[in-house]
Amino acid sequence: MSKEHWMRDLPPELRDMSIINLAIPGSHNSMTYGINGSSQLAPDAEPAIRRWYRFFPCFVRRWSKTQASSIVEQLHLGVRYFDLRIAQKEEKLYYCHALFAMEIFEPLMELRQFLDSHPEELVVLDLQHFYDLTPNHHQQLHKELIQFFGHRLYSTVDGSLLDCTLNRCLEMQRQVVIIYRRCPIPLPLRFWPSFAWPTPWPNKASVKKLQSFLEDSLLSRQPQQGYVSQCLITPTGRYIAFRVFFSLKRTARRVDKKLYPWITEQTPGLFEPKQQPRVNVFLGDFVELKDGQFCNWVMDLNSKLEPQQEEEAI
Repeated sequence: MSKEHWMRDLPPELRDMSIINLAIPGSHNSMTYGINGSSQLAPDAEPAIRRWYRFFPCFVRRWSKTQASSIVEQLHLGVRYFDLRIAQKEEKLYYCHALFAMEIFEPLMELRQFLDSHPEELVVLDLQHFYDLTPNHHQQLHKELIQFFGHRLYSTVDGSLLDCTLNRCLEMQRQVVIIYRRCPIPLPLRFWPSFAWPTPWPNKASVKKLQSFLEDSLLSRQPQQGYVSQCLITPTGRYIAFRVFFSLKRTARRVDKKLYPWITEQTPGLFEPKQQPRVNVFLGDFVELKDGQFCNWVMDLNSKLEPQQEEEAI
């Protein structure tokens, strides 16, 4: 299966399943590859980060970047869920994670070009956090996103998320689902609210505690919701202080290695309200590691649905 076209290449019965019942690779803080040597402190930077940045800006950059691959490279690896943090500076909107990255529509131009040449692929954009945006900024962003993606948006008026199958979206020419969280003004019908696709934050600095959190929090998932399993640790100031010469990339390698058994034993698919909830989106750091092994693990979970479909038919 081509990772670039993995949704197109799914068996017909899986293309008729909702995207919330598929296993989908996602990237954490997807646009932080845009952080560079000239990146300045963003409004989400914690006080400790601000102090370190005064003397060790290179150190802060190492711990702010969670992705090294561009959006096109992530798409070619199979990523279809993008985690976005947005901050305002001098009336312009940028991606951020302690430091400013690029303006928000720069990578979205590349995304739109990819979608135009890959009509059977679909992406989810999760606008997760906003910093220093006024209601007017939100209103303008709503307008610009709707104009930018146009007919490609699968909206709340098109049906429920359970109705959002790849085949149906292809017929309707829909390729983008936007989740818009923490909005201070009424949300346009083109976007999906936070409760439609929960993404519990583990906030754990150890992989053992992370895995326990992932197992416990999954139990809260409802059948009509999408769901994100954040397969990443959140370094504390103490954790970073003892790893001054390390980076998040090294941490991501360790997390991937230790979480591999848990990830590969999961199963996506339909479930009833009283049944064990199943997985959907997996969020990871540095998704390009070892030729995108994290994405491969997640996409391969969908093969578990093929015999299940046959058994249900019998």
